[in-house]
Amino acid sequence: MMSALTPIEFEWVDNDQRLAELCEQWQQQAVIALDTEFIRTRTFFPKIGLLQIADNQGVYLVDPLVLDDTQPLKELWQNTSVIKVIHSCSEDLSVFEHYLSVLPAPLFDTQIAAAFAGYGASIGYANLISHIKDEVIPKEETRSDWLQRPLSQSQLNYAALDVVHLLEVYETLSSQLKQKQRLPWVELECQQLLEKIAQDELDQYYLRVKSAWKLQSHQLAVLRQLCHWREHEVRQLDIPRNRLIKDATLLEMAQRLPENNKHLHRLRDIYPNFIDQYGVHCLQLIQQVLDGDPSTHPQRLSSPLTLDQRTLFKSLKEISVEIAESLNIPPEFLVRKKDIESLVRGAQDSLIELPSSLKGWRHDVIGQPLLNYLSSSSK
Repeated sequence: MMSALTPIEFEWVDNDQRLAELCEQWQQQAVIALDTEFIRTRTFFPKIGLLQIADNQGVYLVDPLVLDDTQPLKELWQNTSVIKVIHSCSEDLSVFEHYLSVLPAPLFDTQIAAAFAGYGASIGYANLISHIKDEVIPKEETRSDWLQRPLSQSQLNYAALDVVHLLEVYETLSSQLKQKQRLPWVELECQQLLEKIAQDELDQYYLRVKSAWKLQSHQLAVLRQLCHWREHEVRQLDIPRNRLIKDATLLEMAQRLPENNKHLHRLRDIYPNFIDQYGVHCLQLIQQVLDGDPSTHPQRLSSPLTLDQRTLFKSLKEISVEIAESLNIPPEFLVRKKDIESLVRGAQDSLIELPSSLKGWRHDVIGQPLLNYLSSSSK
């Protein structure tokens, strides 16, 4: 097995003029490879430390800490004739959304592509390179300080390695996917991923709070309002959500509906300085919801599946696993748990309908087999 410890040649890009020239060059490419290095430990938003780009001419390490004009990058990201290849892109997309306010499209995620090509779920970049190129990618700089300057030679080499093979990986996976007639599957998955990242979750975060299903409609409305307020606040302060107030504390606040600071102090895991700074405002938000129009309150969330529903869920899951294994793709890439759960709940109410995510190419592959089972089991 070859070792990838030898230094990688790259160009360091640290001025606007050179970046603009390179963006013109990249605009002419059919495909480019992207990666980022960032830090997100004590902040809400990721802080980009480095942008790596590779084309058919070389590798470029772009220093975002000294650049003023990012417009050429924005235009490149929005050029739909240039495919952007990234491995395991969800965190990188968050970086781009904050740094450039645009997402790179069209997108080709090599981790998603590898799953549909038969390499397994969530394969790491180093392992994928090992499979495809029989080379070792060192990972010792994964948790480096990418905001320091100058970057060490080890950091620079690590960063360059993350994109130097990516176009070759793209070509290999694309060829394999075309042979399997699954390239459109990957393209759709990547497009849906972009759409999901672009969605604003300010009004939807409450749906992610554990045990929110226990709340009555008016309590859920309070939780929604408190989560909405926190989303705005943590973005403005640029701090993690839990550093301001935890999900569980917001849930308890919605359950107990405190009326004064004394009631707030009885909540678990609430910081005294939080009450001093935000207590009055949170109490006002709660009262505003309770005094508002009940028709605007969200419907109660679905409770956990019953025993009979869990039995049906298990049967549908077994079918999906069997089909996934026959296709040599991970079951979670074929059908999501929440989609099976949706079918189970629909079957109970005699409203069996495929969720939108099980239409398209998934309809014939997994959607219809699940519907057939539900139809036969209801007789």
